[in-house]
Amino acid sequence: MPLTSHHKRLLTGLLPLPILLWILFSGGVPLLLLVMILAALGQWELYSMFWKQERPGWKLLGVVGGALFLLAAYLAPTAAPAALAGLFCLFGVLFLVNYSADPETASFPDVLLLFLGCCYLPLLLHFALGLAWPELLLVVAAAFLSDTAAYYTGSKLGRRHVWPSISPKKTWEGSAGGMAACVGACLIVGLAWGTASMSAFILLGVALNLAAQVGDFFESAVKRSQGVKDSGTLLPGHGGILDRIDSLLFVLPAYAALSLVYPFF
Repeated sequence: MPLTSHHKRLLTGLLPLPILLWILFSGGVPLLLLVMILAALGQWELYSMFWKQERPGWKLLGVVGGALFLLAAYLAPTAAPAALAGLFCLFGVLFLVNYSADPETASFPDVLLLFLGCCYLPLLLHFALGLAWPELLLVVAAAFLSDTAAYYTGSKLGRRHVWPSISPKKTWEGSAGGMAACVGACLIVGLAWGTASMSAFILLGVALNLAAQVGDFFESAVKRSQGVKDSGTLLPGHGGILDRIDSLLFVLPAYAALSLVYPFF
């Protein structure tokens, strides 16, 4: 019997779970490699939305630049801003060379897209490298359960759409289900390993769910602007890597910022 879209989605989400949990608990180089792989695949999908089959060399340059940024951030976290500035300068030189060769065809927006890909994925993902394993577990659970609960709640109960011009299928009922699941995940992980109060983890769950929804809407808007349904086809039932981690990309910096203001662990 052929697998349905639901079965493919479930298997794609559950099969990598043991490896993911091992990486979260291990941290270090395994975590760095996972982040680099996610960033590279996500960047390639992002660039391919805009450049289709064009500029394979530029796509590769963006992926390599993102990997170098992550390596620099892992080896010397305080060097992350300098590494990002270095990437901008490198891509600026690329624009200079192209403009010098042919001013009529040189495109500064293309160079900005190259840099944006490094900001959207490697920069946002690099926050994971500075988190302890309970924090990583909380952040990943918050992002993924927000998506999963919203999907299934919306499929069963969804009636009123949140932002149809951006994402026609997302409903208020689904958002409420995602919010409840996110708060529950933060409470379970927080009360098991955290040091903050129950109310603090409830508020954290609300904040992270809002970040997850914004991340989801942002990627939806990017896809709609380019006329594509999914960012890729790598993950059966989900689409591309970017479709799977779009919420996580906004949840990570949100948690990093909130944890600076109020320590949860």
